[in-house]
Amino acid sequence: MTEEARAWWEATADDFQRELDLPVELNWMGLGTHVPRTGEHGPADLDLLPDVDGAEVVELGCGGGQCTVALAKRGADGTGIDVSPSELEHARELATEHDVAESIEFVEGDVRDLSMLEHDSFDVACDAWVFQWVDDLRACFEEARRVLRPDGRFVFSMPHPTYDLVDPETHEVVESYFGEPRQVEDVEGMETPMVTYRHRISDVFADLRAANFAVEQLREPGTDAPEAYEDGPWGEFTADLMAKLPTTLIVDARPA
Repeated sequence: MTEEARAWWEATADDFQRELDLPVELNWMGLGTHVPRTGEHGPADLDLLPDVDGAEVVELGCGGGQCTVALAKRGADGTGIDVSPSELEHARELATEHDVAESIEFVEGDVRDLSMLEHDSFDVACDAWVFQWVDDLRACFEEARRVLRPDGRFVFSMPHPTYDLVDPETHEVVESYFGEPRQVEDVEGMETPMVTYRHRISDVFADLRAANFAVEQLREPGTDAPEAYEDGPWGEFTADLMAKLPTTLIVDARPA
């Protein structure tokens, strides 16, 4: 991840973890509000990983550790990688709180360079809503492929690249899908800008193939019923718009 991403999360980690108080779960849908509460694409339908009991699992961009801790509670031996020391401090505290600290190693590092990890050492690599912070997905995917065993799984989610092209109030298209991937947002009260990347679906697929992955399935969870959603905390995720456009793209891949 870029230095810009590291600077952002160092500046916001404490407030983010305190204000959102995210549940300990493997949540592919970012902030839990993106998950329809009802219907075939509800949370139970999104448990895409195999049985991880006894498996070695690496989370690429673990943040405050909620997903890694959830996997350890299922019996996995977990490794959480994150670029932010402040986020990792929260993750270690969470693992201790849930009595799984001995089953997890949290490591400061860049998901584009996993040289601290050995080849063919994990059964599963995963992440949830992290790759928007990564400028070079191909480098990240190549590293994920390197550390996965030949029969491993790579499952991840990311913001769907169509959702934020639309104004959440007017529902008008205000940006181009084909525009500049790098997005810079100046956030009120923050000296550090938020820099993210909008990755087109075709580019994600091409980078996975170049990294020697075979895509098993793509998922775009959602329902057209606004009453199935809760509005998000900052205004950009509204029930009406989430019932029209997917917020999340989920990819399930295997080494080719």
